[in-house]
Formats: sequence, structure tokens, C-alpha cells
Amino acid sequence: MNIFILVILIILLLLFIICITKLTIFISYYHNGDDDELMVRVRMWRIFSYTFKAPLIKIDKDSPSIIVEEEQEIGGIEDEKKVKITFERIMKELQRIKDFLQHVVGFHKIVRRFLKHVSVKDLRWTTNVGVSDAALTGFLSGMAWSVKGGIIGLIANYTRMRNMPKLTINPHFQQTLSQTDFKCIVSFRIGYSIIAGILVLKHWKRRPASLKTSEEEA
Repeated sequence: MNIFILVILIILLLLFIICITKLTIFISYYHNGDDDELMVRVRMWRIFSYTFKAPLIKIDKDSPSIIVEEEQEIGGIEDEKKVKITFERIMKELQRIKDFLQHVVGFHKIVRRFLKHVSVKDLRWTTNVGVSDAALTGFLSGMAWSVKGGIIGLIANYTRMRNMPKLTINPHFQQTLSQTDFKCIVSFRIGYSIIAGILVLKHWKRRPASLKTSEEEA
């Protein structure tokens, strides 16, 4: 009996450690003309590390699709592969997302509750834009400020912004240029993501009455 209690206590202790463990996610995206690079690095306990990179995005000449070269690294083991993204694949993924959202009642509330515990810091976003036309470059710069302001506003509204983001837009009136460099650090405790997952499972089989009616009629 004492051994059984000891095992239960050890399991509860491990669950507690997992719940309070913080995940830190480093996000970086760089765009320069035809070159794009996305990097996402996940760290836990400063021991476990997972890195995802999509260093090259190009258009396939033989078909209306985009080819992405992905690199993944877990514990020093690297894996590379090419992924072809077609319009059909995008539509299929969108349909899957739509089906998922229809299965979960109040999904946006679950997400908002989770995002309240997500911290965002060291957000830096630098953009260089130019089209060799002063008026058009000024217009694009203003549009870029509006887009950035809207996105940062959403992030600040739904998450915890730990410090002021550093936003920069540099208009280039004498050359055609398109550059973007985005970096930020996102962190949250695993326990909050577990709670969000439990809530999704709890509401998974529940569907709105209107959806059930339409399915029965079909």
C-alpha cells in the first residue's frame, strides 16, 4: 500500500512539474524580394529544443503550386524535405479547419481564455519598401503602418504584451525594394494548453442545433 501511494505521489508530482513548465517559442520571419525564410524554435527547460525552418519558398514552373523546403531539428537530428503546396491542398486544409470549428462550440472563447496566459515580448518588425515612385511609396508606407498597427493591436488585446514592440518602416523613394524582418518571443505554461485541450474535447461532440438540423435534412 505504501508503494502504491508513493507511485501516485510521484505521478502527481510529475504532472505538476509538466503543468508549470514554460514553453518558449522563438519566431523569426525574413522576406527579401524572392527570398523567404521562416524559423520557429521551441525550447523547454533549456534542454529540449525543436527547430522548424522553411528557408526557401518558390513557385513551381510545371504546375500552379508553391514548393517549400522544410528543415526540422530535434535534439541535434536534422530532417529535410520538400513540400508542394497546391490550391487544392489549401482548400482541403481550410475545409478541415471549418469542420473542426463546427465540431467545437465556443471555440473562440476557449482560444481567448488560453491567449490570456500567453506572453509576447521582444517583438521587432522592420520593413523596407520602395517602388521607384515617391507618391506610391508614401501610400504603401502608410498602408504598412496601418497593417502593422492593426496586427499589433490584436496581439496586445488577446495576449500579454510584456514590452513595447519596436516597429520600423523605411520608405525608399529611389528604388524598388521589398524587405521584412519579423522577430518575437512567445511563452506560456503547458498547464494552460492542457486545460484548453480538455475544454476542446469537452465540447467536441456538442454541435449547434442549426448544424444538427441541416445535417439531418441532408
